[in-house]
Amino acid sequence: MTAIELNLVPALCAAFDDGSLQLHYQPEVDLRTGSVPGMEAFLRWHHPDRGLMNPSQFMPAAAAAGLSDQVGRWVLRTAVAEARTWHEMAAGTAIRPPRLWVNVTADQLTRPGFAIEVEQLLHGRALPPGALGLEFTEQTLGLARVGVPRLLARLRSFGPAIGVDGFGTWYASLSTLDVLPLDMVKIDGRFLHAMQRDLEGEAVLASIITLAHRRRLVVTAEGVDSAVTASRLAAMHCDRGAGRLFCPPVPTDDARMIALGRGRPNRRHGRSRPASGTGRAGRAAPDRGDRATGTASMAAVI
Repeated sequence: MTAIELNLVPALCAAFDDGSLQLHYQPEVDLRTGSVPGMEAFLRWHHPDRGLMNPSQFMPAAAAAGLSDQVGRWVLRTAVAEARTWHEMAAGTAIRPPRLWVNVTADQLTRPGFAIEVEQLLHGRALPPGALGLEFTEQTLGLARVGVPRLLARLRSFGPAIGVDGFGTWYASLSTLDVLPLDMVKIDGRFLHAMQRDLEGEAVLASIITLAHRRRLVVTAEGVDSAVTASRLAAMHCDRGAGRLFCPPVPTDDARMIALGRGRPNRRHGRSRPASGTGRAGRAAPDRGDRATGTASMAAVI
């Protein structure tokens, strides 16, 4: 660990208690209706001197200092608490908040007692079934122990949905769909670039979407950066998109506005403002295995 990274450790230790460690949230937009059935949590650290930092800027220091597990536990606890807040704020209304997806690392998945930890968190917060989603990379699932399908099925029995992030980037992609209990696959943005490049790339992406739908999975494309791309994805029956076209990851207050259908971020200033046409119900088709649908809505861009 370099001297620069070493200097991060004391502040990172304090970040668990001083509020500088944060989650930001990015909407996943239904490409047919413009509704927001899901949001994904992203870890951020507001360093006192360096400003807002992404995990790639501080997690190497956290790993070297033996703090990775503590960070992972913090992220999961915070995400569960935030999902519960959304449901409490929506109580007494017709709004059903989006499912909140949180990434789980290989270290967390293989840690003894992880399933019990998840069960206790969900039970302690009385989180409704389907309110939370657990995302794993393909490599995490492929390199973990042999009992992964059984472990995921156990986790799923507690209420969370199970998703694969960056789908298609590892050699075990297709077998993943057959052997694991999944609800969602998130297609890596590299496939979108391939689609834009040539017809072969578009054909590969279309085949992935078709295979996933045959297995009754929701398909989300990440890295959507233009209305043209969003329209092409919708034409291929991709269910959802996430990316800068719709909304970047936003802080908690803005995310709550989106989750409750009361506003959307102002792209220039990053603050919430009222959005016309919000609050309409928008469900993913029931044959996609989506147990939690949101009623928030983004402005139509496709």
